Amino acid sequence: MRWFWQREEKAQFEDVLMRLIAAQEGMLGADVTPDNCMQSPTVHAIVTSISRRLSVTPIHVFERTMTTAGEQKKKLPNHPVAKLLQKPNSWQTRLDFWQDATSVFVRHGRFYAFKSRGSTGPIRELIPLDPKCVTPKQDPKTYAVHFKVTQGANANMEVPLAKMFHARGPARDFLEGDSPVKDVALAINLEIMAEKFGATFFKNGALPLLIFNYQDGSAGFETVDQGKQFIADFQEAFGGGKRNRSMLLPKGMDKPTPVGIEHDKAQFLETRKHQRTVIAGAFGVPPHLVGDLERATFNNVEQQDQDFTQNVVMPVSMAFEAAMERDLLTDEDRRKGIVIRFNLDSILRADFKSRQEGLKMQREMGIINANEWREIEGRNPRAKGDEFWDEGPSGQNTGTENDDDEPNDTAENQEPE
Repeated sequence: MRWFWQREEKAQFEDVLMRLIAAQEGMLGADVTPDNCMQSPTVHAIVTSISRRLSVTPIHVFERTMTTAGEQKKKLPNHPVAKLLQKPNSWQTRLDFWQDATSVFVRHGRFYAFKSRGSTGPIRELIPLDPKCVTPKQDPKTYAVHFKVTQGANANMEVPLAKMFHARGPARDFLEGDSPVKDVALAINLEIMAEKFGATFFKNGALPLLIFNYQDGSAGFETVDQGKQFIADFQEAFGGGKRNRSMLLPKGMDKPTPVGIEHDKAQFLETRKHQRTVIAGAFGVPPHLVGDLERATFNNVEQQDQDFTQNVVMPVSMAFEAAMERDLLTDEDRRKGIVIRFNLDSILRADFKSRQEGLKMQREMGIINANEWREIEGRNPRAKGDEFWDEGPSGQNTGTENDDDEPNDTAENQEPE
């Protein structure tokens, strides 16, 4: 018996999908693209979550060196690239630049910026470009890559690889990043249709479909235009917030018969929930970030938040890091071991108590010293804070000589009787 109920529910679900598509066909006016996909609440939540998290993440330029103690990293705040990343151009702040860059990257699967230089010297500005106006080209013989740019005054300009900063996600052609929006365009389109369907329904004051009948013996309206005008006048008088008014029907017209829409049986809400889950899964985003809190608890939301940073934000940050090291650093920088890193620790940090307990364990095991602890917490170093504990707080002075004046009570210090 359960199988028949499941089949009926499936039929209802498929029915509402078909009716939504049929009723709303052509409403968008065009296919879903990376430019209009933000009409989807789910896509909007995904793009906003990723771009905001990455934009507030600090970016550092490090010099990696090998010592007898192992690899060490030294911050280089005065490096030309570090200064460039703090002020990418004259009209965008660092926060603006990375919000926009991440939003474009997530929606289009790629990001391009022209490297503006002076006559000599380092890169002065990064000029973002519309991905639709940039087409990568590859020589079939030498595999050299250049870009055809159709944006701005220099239309159809050929830009060599050395003058472009570009980051991309996975690419089927190994060249141009694939847009996840285009891959799941049908699912996004269906959610937008459901949004507009609901908006249209409630804009009409949730007025149900009415069927008007003529009374027996009535000849009806004299012309078709009179009938159409009656319907138009009725919708104008009772649509939107004008419902529940008094109504006077023309002579010969019987009272209308309402045709109700039961959204629970039509699976309207279930359709919207399903589309939200499908789109979130396509982007690899945990459900709670798109408003799906049905199975959320305090503990698993915190874990999902960590998973979101590690599995969604981190791959995007690493794509940008690799692109910056390739396109912004010089050969000399790379020989010196210069690297660029987003500091994801700022968004991966646990609550205060858990963080302090973890740092305390590292301190007692000799992994970090007091000043490194203070640096993680954003505080200035203190004197003698560079010392490490080799055996924990109770044994940090182990190995020092005994300064007591009295001799040890051992057999060799005792006089024979």
